Amino acid sequence: MHYSLVTFTLALAGLTVSATPITLDASTLAASFPIRQLSVPGGVHPNSTLPSSDFRALAARQEFPANLLLCQLVNCQGCTSFPIQGEIQDTCIAPGFIYTSAAIAQPSNEGLTDFLCDVGTTGCAEVATLPTVNECFNLSGGTFDECAIVVPPPPSD
Repeated sequence: MHYSLVTFTLALAGLTVSATPITLDASTLAASFPIRQLSVPGGVHPNSTLPSSDFRALAARQEFPANLLLCQLVNCQGCTSFPIQGEIQDTCIAPGFIYTSAAIAQPSNEGLTDFLCDVGTTGCAEVATLPTVNECFNLSGGTFDECAIVVPPPPSD
């Protein structure tokens, strides 16, 4: 319920900023990721982004570094990488291009506990949360051209 309110508020307020990528092509980073389908509407909205069960950690266990990969081609090809840490939170971010697949690359494979990575349509009108790290998600159900790093609300007692 609270999560939907945050997403609705973002869309209603029309808050959109631009993001600067850290690399031009991060496809090789995602080449080993398992591939799944994620649709909007109806995407999952967990309270954390979980580690991938299909990916073996390559680095010491730590939540960061973690990068959001937005890819102009399916199966996480033609990706641009954005650092998750340091991005503006709870705000729609416009990367400046349309993407058809996305992933969160995290060498530790620990999962994100304090952030959700949402992919969405213009103005974050419709979003889906990437549910795991180190998995590629082919996106369907809209034209994906914005994203958001969201801090989930605390669980209600």
